[in-house]
Amino acid sequence: MTDDLTSILIHDLKLPANRLTDDASLDHAGFDSLAVVELSVLLTDRYGIDISDSDIKDAATLGQLDLLITTKRSGR
Repeated sequence: MTDDLTSILIHDLKLPANRLTDDASLDHAGFDSLAVVELSVLLTDRYGIDISDSDIKDAATLGQLDLLITTKRSGR
């Protein structure tokens, strides 16, 4: 997982660092519906990328979420 995403999850969303691994599910990492919405807004504000709540929820793991964000940021 990239340092950018890890930083957002820990500092902005206040998720527990010890649960943030590439293979962790969003539920295991501590995501709730509010965290999903907050992450979507943060990604739009910081990086100018549009990732919907459903895109985030569809990621099975934090590693897959990170890949989605990286792909959107690179414009692919």
